[in-house]
Amino acid sequence: MSKLKTLNRQFISNIETHKAVTDAKRNLILSILKSTTTKREAKNYLTKYQNQFDFSDLDFANSNEIVPLNRRENQRELFIQRFLNRQNPFVNIYDEDDRKLKKIPLRLAIFKIKFATITNQQWTGIAETFKRLINLGISPIILLDFDHLPDNSFKNNELYITDQSNKLLNRLGKPEEEDGFQVSILRSLFTKKNGHLSIDSLESILIPLYQGTIPILQPIAYNVDSNTQEFLKSDSLLFALCSALVEKRTTNLLSIEKIVMIDQLGGIPSIERNQTSHVFINLSQEYSDILSELFIGHINPKVRDLHVSNLNSMNNILSFIRDRSGNDETTGIITTPEIMSINNDQLNPIIYNVLTDRSIISSSLPSSNKRTPQVSTTIIKKGVNVQIFEQDTYTGQFTMEDLFKDKLVDKSKLVELLNDSFGKTLQVNEYFKRIDNNLATFIFVGDYDGAAIITWEKVNGDNNKRIAYLDKFAIAKRNQGLPGLADIIFKIILQSHSSELIWRSRKVNPVNKWYFERCCGCMSSPESQWKIFYTGDIFDKRIDRFKRKTIPAGVINVGEKLKEYSKICEGIPPSFK
Repeated sequence: MSKLKTLNRQFISNIETHKAVTDAKRNLILSILKSTTTKREAKNYLTKYQNQFDFSDLDFANSNEIVPLNRRENQRELFIQRFLNRQNPFVNIYDEDDRKLKKIPLRLAIFKIKFATITNQQWTGIAETFKRLINLGISPIILLDFDHLPDNSFKNNELYITDQSNKLLNRLGKPEEEDGFQVSILRSLFTKKNGHLSIDSLESILIPLYQGTIPILQPIAYNVDSNTQEFLKSDSLLFALCSALVEKRTTNLLSIEKIVMIDQLGGIPSIERNQTSHVFINLSQEYSDILSELFIGHINPKVRDLHVSNLNSMNNILSFIRDRSGNDETTGIITTPEIMSINNDQLNPIIYNVLTDRSIISSSLPSSNKRTPQVSTTIIKKGVNVQIFEQDTYTGQFTMEDLFKDKLVDKSKLVELLNDSFGKTLQVNEYFKRIDNNLATFIFVGDYDGAAIITWEKVNGDNNKRIAYLDKFAIAKRNQGLPGLADIIFKIILQSHSSELIWRSRKVNPVNKWYFERCCGCMSSPESQWKIFYTGDIFDKRIDRFKRKTIPAGVINVGEKLKEYSKICEGIPPSFK
């Protein structure tokens, strides 16, 4: 009878454990679905991070069973044992049947936190953000930024840094709480020799990470040449840390997902956005322009130099990571302590970026629109290369045929992109013949990952009166939903033709909501299959809102404009079979 009772208790325990595991997984997935805005985003996140979730601690386990190495925690225990036994931790791992197993990587987010002006209340919110990131499969590393300290007294700086680091331990590390986490302070990790910074003992960082502890790195390095310790600037230490970690990427044991700078200044300021932050920066295209913009005198020189330092540091690190890894996965984020302390997945830009890989608002939303929020966070990617061809800057006759002949545009790749994006077959000869002599702008990004074709369309057959028409806006299907790509192209479109631009879209097109958020107005007649969108500076406070017989100079007669737009858009022949 006692044996039956034991078996019964074990059976009940198994049911309860299974329920706990199921509930934990369901709750996690529900929170992710709630925080992402599209099914594609949720799927992309779960595909990437699913092996970061381990519910084995809820399982009952027989100590005599073989430890399954396809679980994250068991792999991490193995890696720790290899480190401690002075074995190579990066060699392959195999299951009990001698099958090679896929390593489950650490997905890292490196935080450079400027310590000077963070309040206790903000630290409480920041701690909650770290908890959420850990729950979402991110392993944080914190690098303390004490660049504001004078560099003439190492002893005083060391005492101050030690004191502040101990306070940080009390603010963040509360493992006794049910959902708390541990932090540990690491110092003397960096070595300086002949002016070069390196990390001799990377396992000092990796072991705490494998144990679920957040390592806090102090900005102190040992100088081999002088046998002294030095207080160093945080940007150089951040680059050295990323360099050391990137070298281990080839082992598939870690991946640098985010580089986050927490600075009271917030993101990189934008003139277009009235000194609030750039929403998204595509460094491959915008780095030089934004750097130049910072030097035209619209901000205090001291503040400017700090923003320039942040931008340069991000560019150096993201360029290095892409050059070594061959991809553009790593995202840079610059935001404020106040914003990082927000405990809402859809309002905290760091958590939101982990879930969706994009910014909270779209960078192509018109900054002049009152509905567009102002932000203090900048999302940064090394990004994609952009090619822009315009009539005003092109030497010679500007036609698609000339672009093809000069081998500036690959005709076959462009046709393939258009067919793929629209899911139809382009009438190649007829289409290019129609747009050849009225081409205004051609844009493509990457290896024809996306493109836009803008043409000049005559108004009532008048050669001297024409309007820019967005004829084709194409994103390859593999990239549709890819964060930032559509924004990058559409932002260039709006900048290239800021005065006046129109386009059309079928009424049933699901993208219409996206278009509507980026236009000044939209119209459609019941008998037409099209929605017609329009935007431009000409509508900025110059629309005639009264029924007058004569329209004052410089004021737009919106009724006449809409008639022109309708006639143009309805008259464009179909491009696809």
